[in-house]
Amino acid sequence: MAIINTLEKCLDSPYLFKDDAAPAQIPGLLAKAADRLEAAANIQATGQGDPADVSFLSYEAMFSCLRALVYHKGYREAGLRCLMLACENLYVRPGQLDVAHLHAFERAQSLKVPPAESLATASAFVKRTLEILGQ
Repeated sequence: MAIINTLEKCLDSPYLFKDDAAPAQIPGLLAKAADRLEAAANIQATGQGDPADVSFLSYEAMFSCLRALVYHKGYREAGLRCLMLACENLYVRPGQLDVAHLHAFERAQSLKVPPAESLATASAFVKRTLEILGQ
């Protein structure tokens, strides 16, 4: 299979497609992001639990935000690369989302980011997503 490196290639692939029902999934995605962020903050604040869970939960919160943003535009994804390309084309290039949020998400995938940094970047991403979506 060819390398998918543009939004157009994603739309021609099975990994990104129009779905008029996608926006209906946004409340659930935002609830999941809030839940994961709260759980990460609780672990960080109490010191109870595994610090690696802070990073993992923060990553999940950011992933839910990415999906919510793309779903808001009426698309669904079946591949992470196309999800990232869609978010870049639909929000970063028009100036609605700072590319730093996508870079933070990419770094968080490694689960090697310090827990406090993961939580801070996830908090900022969730906040910006809510602003964009008017929540």
